[in-house]
Amino acid sequence: MLRGFTLIEMIVVMAIGAVLITATTVNLLGGQRRVVKLAGVEQLVADIRAEQVKAMTGAGAGVVDLAAVDLDNSLTISSSYPGNTITFAPLSGETAAGTVTVTDDTDQTTRTLHINKYGVVTAVD
Repeated sequence: MLRGFTLIEMIVVMAIGAVLITATTVNLLGGQRRVVKLAGVEQLVADIRAEQVKAMTGAGAGVVDLAAVDLDNSLTISSSYPGNTITFAPLSGETAAGTVTVTDDTDQTTRTLHINKYGVVTAVD
């Protein structure tokens, strides 16, 4: 009696393996997009805080040009601020309250930063 696997058994095992690899790859890529979006939002918050500190210490103009913020190519920024520019008052670091929205162009999901009049990011939706 011969021992071994038949061709049908080998094809079934390979098909199951291909389905598992495909499902894992799709799941990992979805997680990667979420991480890219989250990293972009965190970078934006850090840039806003850095410019506010510059304005409060008198070391810079305290202006954040949202169009110049370098994020991932698939992320776009829009805001309620005129000209997409946040301006902080010298020494106090205050600004007009508003929102900044980061949109992921690949799946149209958004994250919105709420900034109060003291220039603090109070919430990220």
